[in-house]
Amino acid sequence: MFKILVPVDGSKAALHGVRHAIERAAARPDASLCLVNVQPRLSQHVGRYVSARARREGMAARGARALEEAIQLAAASGIATRTAVLRGRVADVLQRYALDESVSEIVVGAAAKGPLLRFLTGSVTSSILATASVPVAVVAAPPLSPLQRYGIPAGVGLGLVALILASE
Repeated sequence: MFKILVPVDGSKAALHGVRHAIERAAARPDASLCLVNVQPRLSQHVGRYVSARARREGMAARGARALEEAIQLAAASGIATRTAVLRGRVADVLQRYALDESVSEIVVGAAAKGPLLRFLTGSVTSSILATASVPVAVVAAPPLSPLQRYGIPAGVGLGLVALILASE
């Protein structure tokens, strides 16, 4: 069985990766998809005030929302699909899942970020590439609009400046 793991966070870039994985799977009669959403762990400080049950239910609800459109795309394709909502650091969780499920490859839909935004926010795609033990296909999503490309980094930069000034 040829299993394709696709991390899904509900973004347009992730859905672009799902579409690409569906195309790849359609070319192989033995292929299946594994759509995985990874939720971050809550800090210990938050955990003190929120019950374990509420955390689990919240994680499941956020994961289900993130996977919703990807599941619809996969169902329309008729390709066998498994889904999972997991918790932890994205790259580590995907690496463990890929090994446990004998995944053949990972397909990641990546947003086109400018260097400043990539520096400020980090890159999950780079982390996945660094830790994966199976082939990884990175599928670039359509280019960002000028507002997304320049407006978001400017907003983040202004926010950092405000924090620095407020701390003085």
